[in-house]
Amino acid sequence: MFLGMVPVRISFAGGGTDMPEYYEKYGGNVVSTAITRFTYVIINPRNDNLIQAFSSDFQSHHKLTSYENLVAKHGTELAVTVIKYLDYRDGANFLISSDVPPGSGLGASSALAVNLVKIISSLKGQEISKGDLAEASYNIGRNILKWPIGKQDEYIAAFGGFNFIKFEKEKVDVIPIKMNKSSFLELKQNLLLFFIGDTRSSSTILSTQIDRIKANQKDTMNSLEYVKDLAQIMYKSLKKSDITTFAELLHKGWTAKKKFTKSVTSERIDRIYETALKYGSIGGKLTGAGGGGHMLLYCELPKQQKLIKKMESLGLQHIKFGFQNEGPKVLNLYDFVK
Repeated sequence: MFLGMVPVRISFAGGGTDMPEYYEKYGGNVVSTAITRFTYVIINPRNDNLIQAFSSDFQSHHKLTSYENLVAKHGTELAVTVIKYLDYRDGANFLISSDVPPGSGLGASSALAVNLVKIISSLKGQEISKGDLAEASYNIGRNILKWPIGKQDEYIAAFGGFNFIKFEKEKVDVIPIKMNKSSFLELKQNLLLFFIGDTRSSSTILSTQIDRIKANQKDTMNSLEYVKDLAQIMYKSLKKSDITTFAELLHKGWTAKKKFTKSVTSERIDRIYETALKYGSIGGKLTGAGGGGHMLLYCELPKQQKLIKKMESLGLQHIKFGFQNEGPKVLNLYDFVK
């Protein structure tokens, strides 16, 4: 039995500029980190040549079938697509789950794609670089399953760590962000994550954003250029261990992101965010495409309990997390029972 673990992510700045419709012309920048919340893939080899897949997230089951008769179905379509993409023909049971709900803005679908590509490649005895892992996972999501996604989630999941990522037409550069230890610890302590309670499909939001990029819509293009520059400024400030500027840039980035499309935010989300600012938060944002999911807030330690209590009174759930530096893991569980 084999276990794959791949982290989900929080993107701090530059989201949207990782879309090929944008970065192939203008270049893209993001600042992001992998966090200690994971997707999981358990593969239990079978003695026959049949394959089945279970998704606890979607409560779906792809019944036992041969490789030739595998058909992508809701909830297990990603597993089936990766199995076909990598031509994995050995019989196996696949169990898929994650620490976060689908559609909650932490990049779980892309992390799961990375997980499946990594663990199946490992079972086939194939070495795969982090870059190739990210590109293969992105290709499966964007070009085969037709998800309207950018590339940052796959790169964050494949590399792990806290990074500045530059996207260009011919290459992607993943640059680890190095800070002094005390500032890095303070940064992590000052970040709070809350689950709003609403999940959403990001497809509509991202499809609209892509359409607006293709149409060269002024507000969207200006906002994307602005957040790309913010990511560059954030990277420079973090290299100097300037976390006060980081917090201010979170707020500016969220203000700009709301101009991507109207569906990025809502009256409820705006009220929650304004309340957070009144109760001690310096800045924050919705994670992912927007519309729901998780809200990240920057709040200094002495004010956190008051803020947490207020957010919980509004129906939000406080989610504890840390930064994850190692990226994907594949464990042979048989090794633990020998």
